[in-house]
Amino acid sequence: MRVTLACTLVAALAVSGAPARAAHPAPYRANDGGGFRNVLPPGQNGVAPAPALAPFLLACPPNGPQGCEGAPRPPHYDHQLAMYGDLVYAVPGLTASQLERYFKDASFGVRRGEAERVYNPRPDVTVVRDRHFGVPRVYARTRAAAMFGLGYVAAEDRLFVMDVLRHAGRAQLSSLVGGSLGNRELDREQWRNAPYTEADLERQFELGDDLYRDAGRRLQEDARAYVAGINAYIDEARLDPLRKLPAEYAAIGRPLGPEPWKVTDLIATASLIGGIFGKGGGGELRSAQLSPGSSCTSCSLEPCPSTSARRRGVTIKTTISKLFVSGKHCVTLPSEAR
Repeated sequence: MRVTLACTLVAALAVSGAPARAAHPAPYRANDGGGFRNVLPPGQNGVAPAPALAPFLLACPPNGPQGCEGAPRPPHYDHQLAMYGDLVYAVPGLTASQLERYFKDASFGVRRGEAERVYNPRPDVTVVRDRHFGVPRVYARTRAAAMFGLGYVAAEDRLFVMDVLRHAGRAQLSSLVGGSLGNRELDREQWRNAPYTEADLERQFELGDDLYRDAGRRLQEDARAYVAGINAYIDEARLDPLRKLPAEYAAIGRPLGPEPWKVTDLIATASLIGGIFGKGGGGELRSAQLSPGSSCTSCSLEPCPSTSARRRGVTIKTTISKLFVSGKHCVTLPSEAR
């Protein structure tokens, strides 16, 4: 799920007058500590309006062959998938000189001549997207303007996914996309983990400044500005649905798009993510300290079937074993390490 946003933020924290002055993009790699790299599969763009989706469906009908590698996709929709897919074959042994093959340049700023779009969601916010991967760099004159810009570009790239997550966080996914067995089970599980009413979510937000004083107050202000940016994009998408509204909304019978965002939507989404990542883990340090010959309570080695993967016509076979620790945590080890 593309719930992760690869966005580089550079905010000039200066007090702006009225009318707001434009935020000017900084030079490439200004104040970024020497450059960054990352990868976000399958791609930065996660929104496919109806005109962009239609050519793909013509080339790859839902009941036709799967995959459809040659089917046209929106720009920047899957440009990072191959990099990420090949990464698993590069380790161990990956060197610094090879990083650019598997991770894209995520430095602050865009090189001269490599900007694809430069635009202003509002006068004191400037967004620059590079032409290689379409990643937004957000420049703003104030902290509030920066958070607004981040909310705007998040909705621009991930609006429908964000809508799915806020509904799932409230155990209401079925009400958005339909009550399939899997959706109903997800709703039940989320309600067991985080049975929050709207009043509960509002109270969590309002307690921010009471519990954390200035830091909590700043977080509340950031959240309000971020939500305002999301809603600004939604307003634009309703006026220009063929270019800006994800096609999924028409498919689920909501041609006008989503309801406006609220700060409680951020908390509902956080409860979902926290529940997902809070289920497992906790034993990583202990697992890392174990060696195949270690003595421990209730340890056992159980062979697993050989697995194979194909890459460019070559079959790679790996035999693995699982080390069970106390019958709960397990580490997958190559057979050569046994």
